[in-house]
Amino acid sequence: MARRIIRRRRPAGGRVVRRVVRGTASAPAEKPAAAPVVPEGSPVLMATSNLVRNLILPKLATVDSIRLSGLADSPETALKMLVQDHPEVVIFDMDFGGELMGLDTARMMQKTRTRAAIVMLVPELDVDALRIESRRFGSSWSYVKKTTAARVDVLETVLKSAMRGVQWIEPDLSRPLSALWKIADEARDTEAARAAAEPAAVTSPAKLKVAKKAVTQEPEIEEVKEYDEDDYAPGIKTKSTSEAATDGLEITSVSVGHGGIGSNVGKVRRTG
Repeated sequence: MARRIIRRRRPAGGRVVRRVVRGTASAPAEKPAAAPVVPEGSPVLMATSNLVRNLILPKLATVDSIRLSGLADSPETALKMLVQDHPEVVIFDMDFGGELMGLDTARMMQKTRTRAAIVMLVPELDVDALRIESRRFGSSWSYVKKTTAARVDVLETVLKSAMRGVQWIEPDLSRPLSALWKIADEARDTEAARAAAEPAAVTSPAKLKVAKKAVTQEPEIEEVKEYDEDDYAPGIKTKSTSEAATDGLEITSVSVGHGGIGSNVGKVRRTG
């Protein structure tokens, strides 16, 4: 318990009266801690070219319950922001980062098992020109044309649909996208049938080339060179002794000494 003493002064010559007041000392009131400011709206990441960004960014600022979490200027930056910021929706430009690179980056994002919905901004789709690239168009993404995305009502509709997990495709893009997905499915079925028809063990092209060379290559015949007798015994006629009996001599046995054949040869019997 704190004690507070009050002293009163009286005129000179009088006595001093002390009065003790018992009670608790009042501490200064503390201000409540400020709550952290939580940004309102669902986070949206934009990975588009500068031209598309300048076209859509002002319209995005007017959409309620939407906030911009980041702007990516390269595919590498987009993937890094995806991991750090955890956006709910990613707006992609089809040719962002290079020719059709936006499609590839979006597919890489799907491999990270992210929950972010993908909204792809595309131009007018030519099925014949994009036939080879049909597999690069994801079948679960939302699609809107770049020119139409500049309208606030369309942009708000596609973003809020993507946040609810609903795919939104602009009506003018439904037919070309369906054609591209059909081409991609037919290509996958053809490859699967071709793989099933091929034998399980396939020899590599390098081994096939070596085996073919070994079969077609003719065996080499060693040329036997005839030597002159004078090379071995100048002036003396030599004769082959490969036969068992020559010149009336029959070799019955040969003894080999330490010096090899021809040294200390014994037990040779002449007949005839």
